[in-house]
Amino acid sequence: MKNVLSIAGSDCSAGAGIQADLKTFVANGVYGMTVITSLTAQNPQKVKMVEDVSIEMLKNQLEAILDAIEVSAIKIGMINSKENAELIYDTLLKYKVKNIVLDPIMISTSGKSLIKDETKDFLVNKLFKSVDIITPNLDETKEIVKMILNNENIENIDSAKKMQSYGKIIADFTKKWVLVKGGHLSNNAVDILLNSDETYILEGEKIPNNKTHGTGCSLSSAIASNLAKGYSMLDSVKKAKNFVLCSIKNSIDFGEIGGTVNQMGEIYKNIDIEKLY
Repeated sequence: MKNVLSIAGSDCSAGAGIQADLKTFVANGVYGMTVITSLTAQNPQKVKMVEDVSIEMLKNQLEAILDAIEVSAIKIGMINSKENAELIYDTLLKYKVKNIVLDPIMISTSGKSLIKDETKDFLVNKLFKSVDIITPNLDETKEIVKMILNNENIENIDSAKKMQSYGKIIADFTKKWVLVKGGHLSNNAVDILLNSDETYILEGEKIPNNKTHGTGCSLSSAIASNLAKGYSMLDSVKKAKNFVLCSIKNSIDFGEIGGTVNQMGEIYKNIDIEKLY
């Protein structure tokens, strides 16, 4: 079994963050480990508070894993402070881990900014260039392009054509794979996977509901799982998209505040838990 590490924030409602990553790792047949960057008080409706772990704690978590355990892939999620981002960047260079997936969590689905401006700058200009694939949603893609072009007057993304255009700007700047996630488009769920030389338009079924908390975290950790198992980038993304679709179809409903994807839902439908133990 391959070992996959999530470096990300904790979500107490367990729909996103490291909790979603661990469920995703289990559902995709890899052994999951975590390094916590921040604690968040949140639910599918809102983020109430974010508190970073200390630089000493982050360093010791990373060393506890990477000094002793072979890691086949890493998923990176929320990094709030620049100091923590710098440590993660230096650590990736030191340990030379392959198959790094970075979900640039900058803005929550509820619209709250999740990381500091100075951290955004370090991510775009340093950390993005040291990973294998970046998976921004539409708001994050727009924010990243604004920073690359140093231009505040960037239009909103309202079409697959504009997704591809903006994604190409990021890919050319970073020299890495980029997956622009189109789940927030009004009419479809197309994603664009591209690098400087290749472009793939990945159509998907759009399920209109408010129980999608954790989709981005689950997608990126599923991609990392597939890369760890030896799949190509294209196949890793395709399989991850199918996994997230199943997770949305089996989502958990919390009532008025919406709900979260259910990473284990498809597995539960195909096995009888009561007969296992």
